[in-house]
Amino acid sequence: MNKSSWYWPDLSTEDGAKSACRTAMWCAVFVASITTIVALIAIAGVKGMPLPIDGSALIDAALFAGIAFGLSRYSRFAGVAGFALFLIERLYMIAKAGFLMGGGILGIVLALAFFNGMRGTFAYNKLKAPRAIPLTSPPFS
Repeated sequence: MNKSSWYWPDLSTEDGAKSACRTAMWCAVFVASITTIVALIAIAGVKGMPLPIDGSALIDAALFAGIAFGLSRYSRFAGVAGFALFLIERLYMIAKAGFLMGGGILGIVLALAFFNGMRGTFAYNKLKAPRAIPLTSPPFS
């Protein structure tokens, strides 16, 4: 019985876990791309940006690019780092710029995707772990 949905994927199979990781990977690529664009606009000196972003956001973009690579390899570290970094950054942006400018509904959807990606990395590695073969007779009888 597959009760998978877009917001809570079924991770009981290897394909489901891979799908959750791929979704989180593409979300990390999206976040890295948008962050790079906004940081380059800030570096160019465009006035009137309502977000508290400067050129140092390129470091965040590089981190999310690395997280996307790690998620493509089903890395548990990348899964946890992606969710934690995104959540911390969203909370900071909400505190500085308000809910709508801090991400709004898109931020909630991306946070859920990163959370499911984290779940997917753990499920994938659990499903890929070698299983012990039960012995049918004692080894030295």
